Amino acid sequence: MQDDNITKIHASTFTDVYKQKTVKDVPENILAKASQIKQTYNCFNSFYDPKMIWEKKKFSKKDKVCNKAKSRFHIIIPDFTDDNMNKRQLTGYLNKLTDKNRTLLYEKIRGIITDDNKDALFQVIWSYIKTSDSNLYFHLIYLFNKDFMQTSVDALWSLYITNEEWKPSNYILENNLLLLNDEYEMYCNYIKWKKEVNNLNMTWVKLKMNVNALLNNIFEEMIRYSQSTGAIYKYIIDIYLEQIYKILKVHKNSDILRKIGELDINTFESSSKFLIMNILEKK
Repeated sequence: MQDDNITKIHASTFTDVYKQKTVKDVPENILAKASQIKQTYNCFNSFYDPKMIWEKKKFSKKDKVCNKAKSRFHIIIPDFTDDNMNKRQLTGYLNKLTDKNRTLLYEKIRGIITDDNKDALFQVIWSYIKTSDSNLYFHLIYLFNKDFMQTSVDALWSLYITNEEWKPSNYILENNLLLLNDEYEMYCNYIKWKKEVNNLNMTWVKLKMNVNALLNNIFEEMIRYSQSTGAIYKYIIDIYLEQIYKILKVHKNSDILRKIGELDINTFESSSKFLIMNILEKK
């Protein structure tokens, strides 16, 4: 399918090529480098080998049996304040939370929330909402008193808008992270930030905040950046377009769609053109 200067080719066209290509086609030094990076930086290690997990499980079970009679190394936690213990207890529940046990764990979490620790526990839950798009964590905020929950959400929303937390930090704006050599930690921080922003944007939609204002801010900043006289990195424009696209998937805004429809698509790079076309398909 062809639209303006963009030609869309179905992925099935490349199926034979994918099947022909194997790991053997990649030079050994590249494979070694990839292995080293995946071991050092978690953001590059997003796939799990079932065999490895199975072997690890068997080894762990064997290790537990063998170590029954052995002395173990114990870590002593010096901070036994109620606040710290509650946060540790909550974190333990959050790490075990699944669809199957959520009713049980929700009640346990509700049981440890008090007027003295609600602020700290709310912040812990919010940190999980930022790093995960699961509704399991989102629905936990409704365990708190309604007035407290709304006040906390309003404060976080105000900071998000005032501090423009949806905008990339300077290290992202000033460095072409897609081309830098050996700046893997910086790249991983960027991936983490982008995921958190998109999760928060979806959270604001669920909470029925003024997302239309947020959309307009993101759009205007995207235009401002694209017209900047300094160095322009196309992936920054894509960051803004991706945020807009994800929000519009669950929240209608005809004004933003109209503005994007009026853009001269030929002034954008290919990746940005695809995002714009995907956005306009929401009309």
